[in-house]
Amino acid sequence: MTPAEIFAFGQIGFGSLAIIPFLLQDWLNRRWISNFSFPDTPEVKLGSLPRMTVIICVRDEEMVIGGKLTDLATNNYPRDRLEVLVIDTGSSDRTMQVVEEWISGAPEFGPLVRLLSTTTVAGKSAAVNLGLAESHIDNEIILLTDADSRLSEGALERIGSWFINPEIGAVCGRQIPIGVDGKRQLESGVYREYYNRAREAESRLDSTPIFEGSLAAYRRSAINAGVVADSNADDSQLALEARKQGLRAIHDPDLHFFEAVPVTPVAIHSQRTRRAQGLVRHLWRNSNLMFSNKMGKPMSMTMRSLFYIHVIMPIFVLSSIVCGLCILSSLIWDPLVPIKSLPFFLVILNGIGIVLLLVGLLTPNNESKKWWFSTTPFSFIHAMSVLVWAHLRIVLGIKSHIWKPIQEIREAINRYDESKS
Repeated sequence: MTPAEIFAFGQIGFGSLAIIPFLLQDWLNRRWISNFSFPDTPEVKLGSLPRMTVIICVRDEEMVIGGKLTDLATNNYPRDRLEVLVIDTGSSDRTMQVVEEWISGAPEFGPLVRLLSTTTVAGKSAAVNLGLAESHIDNEIILLTDADSRLSEGALERIGSWFINPEIGAVCGRQIPIGVDGKRQLESGVYREYYNRAREAESRLDSTPIFEGSLAAYRRSAINAGVVADSNADDSQLALEARKQGLRAIHDPDLHFFEAVPVTPVAIHSQRTRRAQGLVRHLWRNSNLMFSNKMGKPMSMTMRSLFYIHVIMPIFVLSSIVCGLCILSSLIWDPLVPIKSLPFFLVILNGIGIVLLLVGLLTPNNESKKWWFSTTPFSFIHAMSVLVWAHLRIVLGIKSHIWKPIQEIREAINRYDESKS
């Protein structure tokens, strides 16, 4: 067997190991959504909703924090059952002054807002722990939300209703993307479609261990231990803690929040790297749950699937790409290799088939007219590369718990706020 054939079989082998389980898991997700019902959201009057603490962790958010507080103030929730904690983690701009000015200019909602500080650049996890310690002890719901996200109408009320159900320990929302022009986008992207489908399927089957930190709520009694310091996966960490307490952690597809998405390569890479590193840490810290039935077989199966897709699959994808590059190199030296070798020619055809399967899976639903062939493979490969890079960063001791605001996201959210005013 020639070197070219070895690399060809390596490409198809690694590619199959990566993509076939991925396709199988998506098929299972669709089956679970069809076959399992979603938990009940009890109907409740406003006056009977649980008490809630909203925690907003900020660092250099002077551009968007005022709009965030205004957004919360316009959301309908009993004022006598709500408190808002804005926790600064070492801002060097006017974030704290903007919050103080907003409080003084809002006689009705302002008294519900408290401004706290970690006094140093400590990261979100430290801010979350401070918020848990400083929140009113009688507040049953702890809601984490980001300064650069906005809530759909009735979001707080829907969250409160979920916690009337004694089975629910945590609930997060679904992202509706905001474009650079500040307008809501009709489609959320191919990866996001897969992500939302997976989280909903896991929630119907049992619980999801991956949460949307831009809008995530928890039952206080299930998360009193707080989060691990230097972790940038506090949202998912708390969701899994709620599940360990015997409660369900769910992704509600009808609980929406609006968030700007980056579009420039640098911003996309920065956001993906931070989130990937938090996710990888989260999965490794809880890898023992993959083969433990303490939380039931559905959760152990979910943990195995997530570990494979986010830890193992990226290695197979990049290995397949390396083999492909080696094949291209061999073709440069001898362009007649495919003609000379029938097995090599068949393997190439199979490789093309796998790529088409992947693109078919990741193409948006029928409501979208956009063809993603030119962009999806590159986006997918970048996502896989970032997951491998996240592992390397962890090994090298490079931390990501201190976030840096992305300018283009803040500008897009400001345009969104202006369009609503």
